[in-house]
Amino acid sequence: MAVVRRKHMARIVELPVGAAGNDSEATLIKRDLAREIHDQVAQNLTSMLMQTQVFVREQQGRTDVVDQLAYIETSVREVLNNVRQILSDLRGQPGLAHGFVAAVRGDLIPKYQYRTGVKVILSVARSWPRSLPPDTSIHIYRIIQEALSNAHKHGGAKRVHVALRTRPNQLVVSIRDDGRGTAWLDETEAVGVGILGMRERAALLRGAIAIHNRSLGGVTVTASFPKELMAWPRKRALSAS
Repeated sequence: MAVVRRKHMARIVELPVGAAGNDSEATLIKRDLAREIHDQVAQNLTSMLMQTQVFVREQQGRTDVVDQLAYIETSVREVLNNVRQILSDLRGQPGLAHGFVAAVRGDLIPKYQYRTGVKVILSVARSWPRSLPPDTSIHIYRIIQEALSNAHKHGGAKRVHVALRTRPNQLVVSIRDDGRGTAWLDETEAVGVGILGMRERAALLRGAIAIHNRSLGGVTVTASFPKELMAWPRKRALSAS
């Protein structure tokens, strides 16, 4: 397998194919490799990122320790972004990094509407970034996907509005439906796996999920994330002194 660096991350992984009859074999190898990388590398890196964030919260007040942990978190996040890009290449997909909005508009929403009959309106602010780091993209995409699923499955919604917008220091995603509302608002009560998953994904991006019943019916899910996650390049190594 040859690993190639190209401008704009066009392709990280290239698997040489000789005769025409080898295309299917190469595809199978890439698919199996992608599965192994996802199961054995990406998931472990995600767990490491979560644990690092736990350590940061436990060490608040110890500036030197927090700075070191911040560097580790940034480094792990960069590696995870590279792994996500490699997975996209192996799967023969363009990935979400440079096509997040297009993937939501052209793939996620049409499939959801066809499967459920729920009408979805997508609005994107002009200030929404044209590209996102791969790991940021996949987590926001999955949060929208889960919120849409909940609107139909638990809320019986007929219409959903998905909005991608920004605040001075945040990216904000809101999913608003016209369904029955939800009982999963009491923080003292156990929540469903889907909502827990959304919260975990938001936390991985140092963000937060807010869920509110609307006065006229339905639910609004708001996910907010710091804009600093747009800075994918790794920080300079901290001094050893």
